[in-house]
Amino acid sequence: MVKRQAATRIIGGKYKGTKLVFKPNKTLRPTESKTKETLFNWLLNDLDKKKCLDMFAGTGSLGLEAISRGASNVVFVEKQLKLSQSIIDITKRLKIEKVSRVINTNSISFDYKTLKQKFDVIFLDPPFHENLIPKSLEVICNQNLLNVGGLIYVECEKDLKLDLSKFNLTALKESKGGETKYYLYEG
Repeated sequence: MVKRQAATRIIGGKYKGTKLVFKPNKTLRPTESKTKETLFNWLLNDLDKKKCLDMFAGTGSLGLEAISRGASNVVFVEKQLKLSQSIIDITKRLKIEKVSRVINTNSISFDYKTLKQKFDVIFLDPPFHENLIPKSLEVICNQNLLNVGGLIYVECEKDLKLDLSKFNLTALKESKGGETKYYLYEG
C-alpha cells in the first residue's frame, strides 16, 4: 500500500490547485485552506504588484498563494534547510524564480536591511508556543520593514495574549478556528 504524502494546495489565482508536498514535523503547521481563504478574502484578493514577506515560510504556502494572486515579489525566510530547498524547487517548477527569493536563515536574527526593500504585506505565522510574534513585530518595527499602510497577517495559538499597543498597529480583522487565532493589522 502506498503511503500518502502530507500536502497542502494553492487555493486561488494563476497556480490554483498546485500541490505543496511536505514532510510533517512538530514545528510545521501549514495554514489550512479555510484560513487561507479567509485571509485572502480579507486582502480582497488585491495583491497585484504587492511586495510580500513570508517571515516563517515553512512550506511557502502563504507566499506562493500571494504570487498566484498577483504579488510582484515575495521574500520567503525559512530556518529549516529542507523546507527552504522545497520552496526553491516549487518556484523553479512554477517558473517564478524572478518574483521570489528564498532565504535560509533565522527570521528573528536576519538583517533585513540587506534586502533594501519594504513590504506591502507581511505574513507572520511562526511555530506556536515560542513567543515569536512579539519578537517578530519588534524586528518589523526596528528594521522599518512595512510600507505606510502595509498589512501584517498574524496567525497564532488561540491561547496567546497579544499586547500590540507598542507597535502602532491598527487591528482590521480577526477570527479563530480550532486551536488557531488569526489577525490582520495595518501599520
